[in-house]
Amino acid sequence: MPKTKYLSEAEKKLGRKHMYRQELYNGVAYSLLGDTLVYLLAISFGAGNIALGYISSASYIAGIVLPFVPQMFQGRNHIKVQSLVWVLRGMVCLLYLGFFVISGDFAVLLLLVVYTLFNIFRMIGIALNDSTLKNISSVSNRGKVVANVNAAYQSSSIVVRVLTALFLGIQRFSGLVGLVALQMVGLVVNLLASREMSLIPSRSTIVYKKGRTVMVLLKEAMGSVTFRRRLILRWISTAVAVIFGLTTPFLRIELGLSNSVVVLYSVTLGVSVMAASYISKQFSDRLGSRPLVFFSTLFSLFFFMVWVLITKTVSPTWYFILGFFTNFFVSLISLLTYRLVAQVMPDEETVAFNSMVNFVIAIIAFGVGILSGFLADKADIARALFTLDGRPAGNGYTLVFLFAIVLTSIETLVASRLQELGAYSSQAAAQVIFSMHGLRAVSMIEKLEHTSDPAKRRFLMLSLGENLNNLATSELRSILASPFSPNKLEAVRALADRPRKSLLDDLIMVARDDDSYVQLDAIAALGSYRKDEKAKEALVNLMLHGRWSSVRSMASKSLARITESTEYLSLVNELSHSAKHIDEVIDYLIAKRFMDKSGSFYQEFFLSIEQGRSATFRQTRYAVIASFLKFGSPRLALLYEHMNMGVPKDFLSPFLTEARDLNHIDMYYEEVLHYFNEHRWEELRAFCLDILASSDVSFDPCFENLKIGLLRAQEMDIGLFDEQDMLAMLYFSYSLGKNSKN
Repeated sequence: MPKTKYLSEAEKKLGRKHMYRQELYNGVAYSLLGDTLVYLLAISFGAGNIALGYISSASYIAGIVLPFVPQMFQGRNHIKVQSLVWVLRGMVCLLYLGFFVISGDFAVLLLLVVYTLFNIFRMIGIALNDSTLKNISSVSNRGKVVANVNAAYQSSSIVVRVLTALFLGIQRFSGLVGLVALQMVGLVVNLLASREMSLIPSRSTIVYKKGRTVMVLLKEAMGSVTFRRRLILRWISTAVAVIFGLTTPFLRIELGLSNSVVVLYSVTLGVSVMAASYISKQFSDRLGSRPLVFFSTLFSLFFFMVWVLITKTVSPTWYFILGFFTNFFVSLISLLTYRLVAQVMPDEETVAFNSMVNFVIAIIAFGVGILSGFLADKADIARALFTLDGRPAGNGYTLVFLFAIVLTSIETLVASRLQELGAYSSQAAAQVIFSMHGLRAVSMIEKLEHTSDPAKRRFLMLSLGENLNNLATSELRSILASPFSPNKLEAVRALADRPRKSLLDDLIMVARDDDSYVQLDAIAALGSYRKDEKAKEALVNLMLHGRWSSVRSMASKSLARITESTEYLSLVNELSHSAKHIDEVIDYLIAKRFMDKSGSFYQEFFLSIEQGRSATFRQTRYAVIASFLKFGSPRLALLYEHMNMGVPKDFLSPFLTEARDLNHIDMYYEEVLHYFNEHRWEELRAFCLDILASSDVSFDPCFENLKIGLLRAQEMDIGLFDEQDMLAMLYFSYSLGKNSKN
């Protein structure tokens, strides 16, 4: 069967492997070919703030060429095109060798031209990269894949930046020679990134539809509320990132820090991006992007305000800390807005759509970059406007950071009105993010996804059941809705241990499903919702109309736990007589224990003999009754255990020795042993009846009804009795005799 352009899961997995490797190489390549080192080269040639603003936006300005990409590469495999432009991105950097023959303004001009070409090829690759990421991921894991890609990129980027800082810290390589040498190393690594890119499976081709111009696509996108708000967020977040990028030259120009220290600052920013990727991976697919974007913009506003007011006299350490937290939220917003746009990206015109998006980004970035550079040149105005206790506050870039505050405020407003299907509300998301219970819920859910050990899974599910955070509730609801989940049984049991009102309807739905494999457990769990009318109604319906007899018996038991009244006792008594399996019998016995406080059902003590039940059946029934009455040591179940195992062989002697506190047994100790060992049931029955006749237990209705049930043995055929029944009769007769008033 011919394959479509859509990849199989195996192909997606292979694609993700090569994508992660490509990003590892790309983190090294871009850290050496662009970003901080380009700023340092420009500053070394005396570039002004306008030029620095252009460099900050150049990586986005190159998007101006993207409208021509679909037409240029019509019908070409998009991975092949992407790997080709990645090669070209690195090769243009060979022109940096020209710095050894020119200097001053000409060197700045060469730098701007080369960096523009570098970013043109890079931007074409990025436009195709969005499509690649979509092809190798699915809706359920897209946020995680995007975060993992960023983590791979940032991890290698951080390592190479640390090494770069050490390299530039060497006096011999601190200047132009060291900077250009690093560019050449980046070129080689860039070729390795291109090779990994070429190995990603793809059957998608670049599609160009005549007449589908940038303006047409833009008009259509702006006409849709869903597209418009997401794209506005994407564009503004990019603009804020452009402005924040100027903090790198800010440290070099305003504070006069060395090249190696500035590179270390970029390491700090890389770590913050990794942290943002981790948070995005943990929360975005569960909570949605909208609430996270909203909160992140609020924090960004606060930190940009600090950038507005901070002065040059502050220790550089505080700039590193401030840069870390600001970039964390700026990067988190960028990751989340990418996810928002990817959710609505059209399948048929992915490249054209991305070209339109990045074309607009190019225009915005160019304007923001130039305007930011212009504002940086107006440092005198900022110092005149901002004073604190009569002294100047702020710094040379104060107006630049004020500009960032304005844009971030717009982000906050747009995010507050964004609609995202399945996303948490801001209030619900806050209860997860800003709560230890919420964070623990995230941790437990993450561990559940990666734990195969059954004992650990049970422990995690129990912990999740105890966690009342709305994320834990949502996860439990999802598990209950699944027809089959390895966690479903434990989820139901968790709700039995820790009833959760918000999941009662979900639990009832499972309990009513006659073909659910956890139906009985769900019915049992409903017994924990005491005095709840909705649970009571569901259980009554199941007891009356349940498809299976086991359903009716379990519903009876749970109903009894909820009501503890005699309202349905007659119905339970009627249903119990038709019980077939021991599970059902136990359920009805428990139900009667709760409903029938006088214990009239004990009068049917020997019912299982009349029904001709097996030895195991009778032993179990007698042991259950004994557990209700709590006669204490010795336990009847333990006596049956010894009987069944034959260890000790004379298991009755220890019991009778302990029972000699009853005068009747003390007097006839040897005789009782002989009766039992020689199966002389007639004599043993007469002995037990004598104990019962002399026992006054009228003070306790349960004991009295049990006595009536035991006395019926004298009317029954002794041939129907065996050692199971006689041991029970002896045990209960002794227990009643010991509890007698006389």
